[in-house]
Amino acid sequence: MKNRNKINGAFEYSGSYYEEIGDFLKENYLEYGFTKGTNQEVDFLVDIMAIPQHSRILDIGCGPGRHSLELARRGYQSVGVDISSEFIKYANQVAKAERLNAEFFVEDARELHFTEEFEGAICLCEGAFGLAGNEDNHRKVLKSVYNALRPGALFVLTVVNALCVARSITDDSEFDIYTCTKIDKDTITSPEGETKDVKIYTTAFTFRELKFLLESEGFEVAAAYGCSVGQFSEKPLTVNDFEIMMIARRI
Repeated sequence: MKNRNKINGAFEYSGSYYEEIGDFLKENYLEYGFTKGTNQEVDFLVDIMAIPQHSRILDIGCGPGRHSLELARRGYQSVGVDISSEFIKYANQVAKAERLNAEFFVEDARELHFTEEFEGAICLCEGAFGLAGNEDNHRKVLKSVYNALRPGALFVLTVVNALCVARSITDDSEFDIYTCTKIDKDTITSPEGETKDVKIYTTAFTFRELKFLLESEGFEVAAAYGCSVGQFSEKPLTVNDFEIMMIARRI
C-alpha cells in the first residue's frame, strides 16, 4: 500500500476536482456499468421515500441527471445540481426533449442556494459526498442539503464503505489511511473520442462515522443498508458491501 500521508500532515484533495472530469466525459459518463441500474434504483427510492407524486426532489451531484430524469418521468418535480456544466447541459437537453418537469443547475454541493424547498433529497453514487475533499467540505454538503429540505423530509445518501475498501487494498494501491481516501488512476474518453489520464479521489466512511456526521448536522438517521448499484434494497449492511446507504430525516 502506498500511503500518501504523514502523521503530522493531512492529505487533502480539491473538493472541485470532478468538475474537469465531468466536463470532459459529458454523456460518456453513462457508458459506465454502474449507471445501468437506474430504473431499479428509482423503484426503490420511490418506495422508501414514500412521498406523493409532484413533490419536489433534489438530486445533489446529479451527473448527467439519470435519477432526476427518471423521477420526473414518474411524475415528480426534479431539481438536479452538479459542479460540471457539461453534465448539466446534457441533463437539461434531455429534460427539454422529453418535456419533463425537471430542472438542472450548475452548483457546488457545498454552497447550495435552496432554503426549505424540497420534500426529499438524494445524493447517490458519490455524486458529491465522498468527493468533497476534507471533513469541513463534507460537512458543508450536509449543511446545504439540510437547509434545502423541508422539516421532516428524507435524505437518501450512498457512500463508499470504508471497511469494504480496506479489504481490497493491495501493496500497489494508493490509499490514505488517515482520511480513508483511495486514489485511482483512469483513462477517460470524451464523446469526441479524445482521451485523458485522470486521478479519481474517493473518500470512504464507516456507518458510525456517517451517523455521527449526519446527526451533528441536524439529521435523524432512520436506517442504513448495504448498497449495490442496480440492486437497492433494505439489505443489512456487511463489510462486503461496497456502499452504505443512509436514510436520514431532516428534523
